[in-house]
Amino acid sequence: MNQLKFSQMLLEGGYVVLPVQLLEKIQSLNLTPENLGYLVLALAKCQSPVGTEELAKDKWVKWCLSEGWAQWQKQGDGKIISFTPLWTRLYSLYEDSAERKEESRTQKVGEFDYGKILKWLDCERGTLSITLREKQVIQEFNLKYGWSTEFLMIFLQLAFERGLNQVYTYQPVAKRVYENGIDCVNDLVSFMNELDWVQYKVTEVKKCIGQYGGVTRPQREMYLKWNKQWKLSHELIIRASAETVRTNSPSFKYIDAILKDWYEKGVQDVQAAEQMIAAHDTIRSPQRKPENTPKRLSKAGNRDLDKLYGLE
Repeated sequence: MNQLKFSQMLLEGGYVVLPVQLLEKIQSLNLTPENLGYLVLALAKCQSPVGTEELAKDKWVKWCLSEGWAQWQKQGDGKIISFTPLWTRLYSLYEDSAERKEESRTQKVGEFDYGKILKWLDCERGTLSITLREKQVIQEFNLKYGWSTEFLMIFLQLAFERGLNQVYTYQPVAKRVYENGIDCVNDLVSFMNELDWVQYKVTEVKKCIGQYGGVTRPQREMYLKWNKQWKLSHELIIRASAETVRTNSPSFKYIDAILKDWYEKGVQDVQAAEQMIAAHDTIRSPQRKPENTPKRLSKAGNRDLDKLYGLE
């Protein structure tokens, strides 16, 4: 089919324009995706050249009227359907959001309880593990994002429940929360529940080994095997990913081999993994001094790891 004719055919009946804000606020408006579809159908019907009687019989228009999203409005000698109630409620949400943002911006730093959050982090992790970087990030959430103590603690709790308890894992999520204009607890909970966490975590693994682009089904299924079937934490998976970067061929196949070896040997946390890595490095190169940052292995060292994880 000719593309121009196809485009003309699509648009010849007119089209319905919806603001993106309406799509993003359907939960706050208590609209289900199905209800949103009813609204679109009613808007389309009201744009078509039909009479008042036909509009009054349309089931989608009747639904909008009964639910309070639209109303009859007199215009000249006749009546039309007006969606003013819908736009009024959307505007009310906008005003509430603007007020909350303004309150957040004017919040004084002295009112933010850093100590409360740091104490909660220590209790949650069971160790005094707060780094300077983490303190800086928490300050950023308050100073740049305008988050209150309570809002930030709820965010951290929701992130931790999903296995994101390190700065490099929860900071990108916090940025997305802020960029989406989420500033109340209900919207935050909804946003965190709707995130595709498997997709997000696989993307983190890909970035760790220098791969970008979309997540494939095999990559997703492999991650689910590691995380759900073998019960390995996201932090341990990330550590295995970092280990493959020392080789000449970082890949999901390599990560899988490392994690399989750790799983069969009962490695359940990053500390135990570090001990295994250190022990292997000592056996492979007794004279080598410990280094803080892993370096890419030589071809000989790479073959050693290939042999260790059964990739030869």
